[in-house]
Amino acid sequence: MTELLKNAWLGWRDFTTAGKMAALFLIALLFLWVNYKKVKQKVFLIYTTVSAACCMIPVTAVGLMLYQTKFYDYEWVWSIVPLTAMTGFAVTVFVTDTLKEFIGGDRKKQIAVVLFMVAALILSSGLDRDNRRAAEEQAERSCAAELLEKVQERMGDREIYLWAPREITEYAREWNPAIQVLYGRNMWDSSLDAYAYDTYSDETKALECWMEGDEGEETVSDRECAETAAATGVNCILLPGKEEKDTIECFEEAFQTKAELLGDYYLLIR
Repeated sequence: MTELLKNAWLGWRDFTTAGKMAALFLIALLFLWVNYKKVKQKVFLIYTTVSAACCMIPVTAVGLMLYQTKFYDYEWVWSIVPLTAMTGFAVTVFVTDTLKEFIGGDRKKQIAVVLFMVAALILSSGLDRDNRRAAEEQAERSCAAELLEKVQERMGDREIYLWAPREITEYAREWNPAIQVLYGRNMWDSSLDAYAYDTYSDETKALECWMEGDEGEETVSDRECAETAAATGVNCILLPGKEEKDTIECFEEAFQTKAELLGDYYLLIR
């Protein structure tokens, strides 16, 4: 129960930091309740307020998370809240009623205020953050493609069975569907498994933890990792260039080959 409450709290924190829409939504609710007598859609307002409260209060949020199952993250509980519709409704009430009381029938001022509010909504929506993330992903994709092209040149016509860091594995099969990978994105993004019940072995999970430098129960030594990787049958490995010389030697011994520095990675071909 403690873990569920913690997940609910962390989910709310992530939800509110992803953009300013949550803050605008709460301001919209407050505005509508202050002007409750002017609101014609009172049932809509009450439902939205109650559902939003259920999503924000940790105990009720946990109940909603259990209802939707662990397959979905906290953010999905907000699907029961008409967040965008209610925010837009509040803006409409403000423009058609409240705004007229302050500036009268001056059309130019009304248009200026409306444009200002639209700009505020756009800037608060996190669109810029999404654009930056898209640009970052494109840069990662380009770097991965450039590196994989060099790997393909060295492998020739041989089939590639790859083990590499996430930033390479994530785009490997997108670049060339013929490439086999030791594990896919569902290793670190469980939502991609949908309702599948197949899981990776403990050994494969340990390899992923080692490759990403994650400390956990699956942590293994460099030599154990090299021997386990060799037993999987992978014939192409990319190791981060920051790895120590002793670590590289463990893999060279296990795969009976010499490592080649390729950009920011060490390439070992079996």
